[in-house]
Amino acid sequence: MIFNPRPSISRYAPLAQALLLVGLLAALPAALPAQADDEQQESAHDQLRDGVASGRIKSLAEIRRIVLSRVDGDIVSARVEQEHGLDLYEFRVLRGDGRLVEVEVDARSGKIREIEND
Repeated sequence: MIFNPRPSISRYAPLAQALLLVGLLAALPAALPAQADDEQQESAHDQLRDGVASGRIKSLAEIRRIVLSRVDGDIVSARVEQEHGLDLYEFRVLRGDGRLVEVEVDARSGKIREIEND
């Protein structure tokens, strides 16, 4: 047996490298919007913090109390969004019967605007 210190290179290696490169290039545009989304989300968090600090909108803790006084269950997610110029909190509440309820709250007034799947 003859020892060859160089590893054998498959004749398909160039093809595999080309496919890998094409795959990476194809995935690149999908990663860019995610970065933009992260920056938008960070900006939204900054606006939220500023709004709470100035008293323009209610704190997340205050809104959570309002939601849980109306819908019995556990809050599993919360997010802030702007819709038609309004700052809104949107909560997902998992009820004891296993149903997921979405609650939309005006962040300025604390008024519940909508309860879906109730």
